[in-house]
Amino acid sequence: MSSKMKLVSLGLCAAAVGCGTDGSEGAGSDVPAGSVNVAQGGAQDISQFRALVKAGKVPALDTLDPVGFFAEHAIDLPDADCGKDVCVHPFLAVAPRFNEGNWTMAFVAMNTAVDPSSLDRPPVHLAIAVENSRFAGIDESALDAGMGGLLESLRPEDRVSVIRYGERVERRAFLAAPESAELARLIADERLGGGAGELVGLYEGIAAAEKAFDEGDAAGFEGAHRVLLLTSGHATSGITDPDRILGLGEALVENGTAFGVIGVGESFLVKIPSALGSMGAGTYAYALSPGDLGGLLSEEGKTTLFPLATDFSLEVTPSAGYKVGRIYGATRATASAAGAALEMPALFIGQRDGATDVGGSRRGGGGGLFVELLADASLADDIGPDKAAFQVTAGWTSAKDGAGQNVDTTLLNALPPGQNPESRWWNISDGSSGKPYMMLNMYLALRGALDFYQAGDCRRSLGVIEMMKPSVGGWLGKYSDRDIQDDNNLMLMLRQNIEEACRASQSSTEPTPPFDFDGGCGWL
Repeated sequence: MSSKMKLVSLGLCAAAVGCGTDGSEGAGSDVPAGSVNVAQGGAQDISQFRALVKAGKVPALDTLDPVGFFAEHAIDLPDADCGKDVCVHPFLAVAPRFNEGNWTMAFVAMNTAVDPSSLDRPPVHLAIAVENSRFAGIDESALDAGMGGLLESLRPEDRVSVIRYGERVERRAFLAAPESAELARLIADERLGGGAGELVGLYEGIAAAEKAFDEGDAAGFEGAHRVLLLTSGHATSGITDPDRILGLGEALVENGTAFGVIGVGESFLVKIPSALGSMGAGTYAYALSPGDLGGLLSEEGKTTLFPLATDFSLEVTPSAGYKVGRIYGATRATASAAGAALEMPALFIGQRDGATDVGGSRRGGGGGLFVELLADASLADDIGPDKAAFQVTAGWTSAKDGAGQNVDTTLLNALPPGQNPESRWWNISDGSSGKPYMMLNMYLALRGALDFYQAGDCRRSLGVIEMMKPSVGGWLGKYSDRDIQDDNNLMLMLRQNIEEACRASQSSTEPTPPFDFDGGCGWL
């Protein structure tokens, strides 16, 4: 008997993912009914980064995806009892920086009381668009095995269309039943992947998937629509403008179509796939190997997606005495001194058959929007403690009944603007362990080390990690958490790799802590 587990559906990861809200951080317990975390769209892991570090290498900075990093962590939120389809939870942390300055950081996370296991799964018309080019370099055996696993996981009432795109676009199957002889022959006889050409009509491939939903008998299909795109990220023929490609994907999602992206190929270009993956409408993952591709495809058939909301928007507006600085955690978020904004064409929730845990010690499902608040300490006396630090407003259209829903809430700072806690420990608005902020600190330490290393500054690259070690050690001494412990192990492995690489290049390996580091790590 297969088990079922609730999933974050804003960019489902390809491995089994859970979204915990049970109050036991880092534990591998099941998710209680009625509280499913809603994370930002985009990558749901940093598997490529971890694999490179484990192999003894110093990865390129772009392999450390912030959304994927945060999504690997479990974050326990208050119950989703707000009475709306989406519940918005704001938090605030205040701590001294490494250079004794002030670090004030807002964090906004979301969850929902909608239980996907209580929803009836409709028939699904799945349009699979497979790139056929030398950039993709898809292993045909892995593709065949993955497609076979995907079809086995679908239901008899589902339908499948298959598009091959590259130099030209070809529809290889249309509205076929998963167990049909047509699809069996396609997998056995056709070469869908591979290809040696350099012309890739990515826009045209997506457009062909959209067209498959509207033509002939497909126009009368009573069920859900879903696109699965296998792409190298290259767009070299036809319409190549990234904005137009993304616009086509967003139009599909706004109409309720789930949209998953699997990156392939050693020359993978992340820009367009990442933007498509950040729409919040399905899987976004990169296949590290042929075996990985097969596994990703097989998991797709086990996943059911349900639209939760459309036209979602969220704004974080600083109160008097603050302005917005850097933002982290949401690919689609934008910021100015006046505020931070996040817009999503749709939010989905999902469920995967056969999944019982995240794998290893992680429940996953974490993430949210981090917004740095730059406080004006000169206004501290005028504003004082327990005054507003920021306001969160959000609005969306319910996918259930088409009604508009909105949230408007303000969070207070127990301290005056720019004032640090008297202790060396940070001040957390809800009195918790502050795990989201520890996650952010770990990400910034990894990113800072890579930044300095790529700039040729080995001393400060190693210094960032040395500066961070007492902080994470102090936090782990107070809170037992497997996610943060795993981050720490990763950071120490990266330090060893950087040190060995610097020795090989005859650079100094004497750590120099950059106390003026602008990443924003808090001092614990």
